[in-house]
Amino acid sequence: MTNSNDCEQVLLKFYAAEERYLAADGKNFSEIASTLHPECVMHQPDSLPYAGEWHGHDGFERWMAAFGDTWASLSVENPTFYPSGTDHIFVRSTVVARAKRTGTDITWPLLQMITVRDGRILEIQPFHWDTVPITTAAG
Repeated sequence: MTNSNDCEQVLLKFYAAEERYLAADGKNFSEIASTLHPECVMHQPDSLPYAGEWHGHDGFERWMAAFGDTWASLSVENPTFYPSGTDHIFVRSTVVARAKRTGTDITWPLLQMITVRDGRILEIQPFHWDTVPITTAAG
């Protein structure tokens, strides 16, 4: 079992790396990769432009490229962490983003269930309240 404080620290590092990756237009995946377990999995709803399950560092890098094709900038604001007493941690936050295609600024609530193993992110399962505003903003 991973310490909940360790989970929070790896997630904060991931969120910051994700923000810098988008700001640099996808030029440096290595900082994100350093937060990911080799067997990592990202799940995204079918309704989003970057839908699917993305496995391993290669899959996650492809997901980040698709994500970066959608968002010019994105930040995870005010994350609140809810440790589960296991390797899972739940994170409630607000996402603030600017769509690349439309230039639309959007804010949405997000809940994520994240599994951390060996001090790195193993799995991310986001739960979106409503993906329609997200896909509309994305164009």
